[in-house]
Amino acid sequence: MHFGTAGGGNDEYAESMQLQHYKAAIAAVWVLAVCAAGLTIGVASPTRLAILTAIAVLPLVLMMRMWQDPVPSMSERIHDARR
Repeated sequence: MHFGTAGGGNDEYAESMQLQHYKAAIAAVWVLAVCAAGLTIGVASPTRLAILTAIAVLPLVLMMRMWQDPVPSMSERIHDARR
């Protein structure tokens, strides 16, 4: 039986995976919001479509590059080294 004496071990991994899901959800919501705004405004010309695409994609690229994952814990590094 487990009485809470042992560490969870996978908590940091689970948090990292949740962070990936948060990033994907934020990206999806952003793209949908920009598309909805484009449809509302009535974007039809190729130039405006290119601008709308840049507005939808560039912030996401910056977010994905700058929003770093948490540093792996010591146990994760040991586990990776043993593989």
